[in-house]
Amino acid sequence: MAHKGKNVLCGNWKMKLSAAAAKALALELVPLSRELRHSQIWVAPSFTAIPDVAAVVRGSALRLGAQNVYGALEGAFTGEVSVGMLKEFGCEFAIVGHSERRIIFGETNELAAERAAAVLKQGFTVIFCIGETAKERKENLTGEVLEAQLWALLTKISEADGSHLIVAYEPVWAIGSGVVAKVQEIAEAHMTIAAIWKKRFSSACPPILYGGSVTADNFAEIIRLDLVAGALIGGASLTFESMQKLARISEEAGSC
Repeated sequence: MAHKGKNVLCGNWKMKLSAAAAKALALELVPLSRELRHSQIWVAPSFTAIPDVAAVVRGSALRLGAQNVYGALEGAFTGEVSVGMLKEFGCEFAIVGHSERRIIFGETNELAAERAAAVLKQGFTVIFCIGETAKERKENLTGEVLEAQLWALLTKISEADGSHLIVAYEPVWAIGSGVVAKVQEIAEAHMTIAAIWKKRFSSACPPILYGGSVTADNFAEIIRLDLVAGALIGGASLTFESMQKLARISEEAGSC
């Protein structure tokens, strides 16, 4: 593997689990996370479930985060949550720029980048999502789209800010569709992202996760690719059995 450090398996639970269900799943994941040597499990519950999950994961190897965050310290931002509010519950990271935020809720490249940059400058870890639609890939625009989305952020941060950044490549057409990108497509996209980073900074590119219909059936091939530092996992992160399988695959790859 070209990247250093443990593989990150981040479960994005979206608007899927109640507080009780999220707590129950976290209770199962805590002992699993303790056993891992080459991997770490991160979870991003809904905002309402964070307090219950926080009570379970405190002091464990399981890392807690949020599915979104706003960069301002405080203010009249109805519906938003600040870094300080997340830290109160022990959150260590937040997802920013997910395609569902961009497409359903109209977050532009500029807004996602501003949000992520402000959060990074507070020393808080950001998983910054980028990826192309099916139409854009068909028109051979993947590289241009990735550059537009990532460059918007890179021009707003310092090289030091990048130490808190994780990039997630999530082709929009693969998210929740059951269709996973081909291994070659993933490899090329991750190399493109690393090249974009190098245009701006001399340091090593931050870890890059893959997301998009990740399952135990396809993960073994994906995690062994150079520049794949783990996965941002949707539906497959909602059960202990599935996460356990993914963790085992990650451990096997990490030991090679």
